[in-house]
Order: sequence, then C-alpha cells, then structure tokens
Amino acid sequence: MILALELSGPISTVALASASGVLERDFSGERGRALIAEVDALVQEAGMDKVAIRGILVGRGPGSYTGLRIACAAARTLGHALGIPVGGVGSFPAAALDAPVGSQVHIVLDAYRGEVYHAVYARSEGGVEERQGPRLLARPDLEGALPPEASILGDPELTPEGAHHFADLVAPRATGLIQLALEQGVEWDGQGVEDLGDPTPLYLRA
Repeated sequence: MILALELSGPISTVALASASGVLERDFSGERGRALIAEVDALVQEAGMDKVAIRGILVGRGPGSYTGLRIACAAARTLGHALGIPVGGVGSFPAAALDAPVGSQVHIVLDAYRGEVYHAVYARSEGGVEERQGPRLLARPDLEGALPPEASILGDPELTPEGAHHFADLVAPRATGLIQLALEQGVEWDGQGVEDLGDPTPLYLRA
C-alpha cells in the first residue's frame, strides 16, 4: 500500500492506495491537529495495519507554509518509524488534474507580500505535463505571463479582468499525488517512491 498526505491547500486529505482501490479522508479545517488520527482511521477503514504501508507520498507545495511543514515532517517521521521510503510530489501538478483534458492550465496562487505563485501544465488523458515549473512572480508581472486565451486555476482577484477561470480554488488532493506517482512508475509495493522529489517543502523563498 501507499500512503499520501496533502495539506498544502484549503483541502486537507490523506489517502491510502493499493491494487484493490483507493481510500481518501478529508479533514479540512483541522489540518495538523488531526493528521495522525486520520491516518490511523484510514488504515483501520482499509482493514489493514500500518506495517502494510510500503511507501509514503507528500505534497510539497507550493502552498501553505504551515500545512507543508506539518505534512512533510509527519511523512518523514512515519517513514523513519516504518522503515519505508518517502517521496515528495508537486502539489501544483496534482491540482492541475482538475483541469479539462486537452487544456493548458495556468495555476495562480497568492504568495502574499505582493507576489504570486505561477506554473503552467498541459492536461492530457495520461496526466499532466509541466510547461512552466512553479515560480514566484511580482503581482504586476503576472499579466505578462498570461496569454489572452489562458485557462486559469486560481483566484480571479489575482488575475487581469476578463481572464478565463475554469476554477477559483487551487485544491490538490492526496489521491492526485497517488495518480501522479503511479504515472511516474511508482509501484504498489513502494518501489520508485525513493526516486520522486525530496520530501521537503517547496517554498520558492529563502
């Protein structure tokens, strides 16, 4: 089985996946206070034991500093306790799975301090392809990064008036992390998890 933790955005989720299916629990609003309890409840729901987990995935952002710190620290701690690999997966490509198939999506997220996070992905039947990795832009520079026909996932208040938004909320989920990991060759027994990204927050700021 593979465990996934995603706390970078407004929706906090944990998911457990095996060849027989995927289970996910949403504990939005509680974030770190309920994380370990939710993992325990998820394992019990699956009728399994924690020792059956063979790999852990964690959403590494960009996103909430607090959520990222909690999720990455918990993932590394669980991985060490169980003696299993931990891999970091981008939260933005997981969010881009919500985009219509065949579209190119610009993700825009408030980074505060007059800045935004921006990235571009192509959504296909096979998943998502990165066209522009997550970066930090000054708010005035964002307009030049968005072509007139851009399809945007993000808060309309951050983008030029009249821009096309297919959704206003950047909300990656733990199931998205699992989907991306499987597309990158990760196996149900945890093989390949160690080849994913470093399980540390992607802050994009010093």
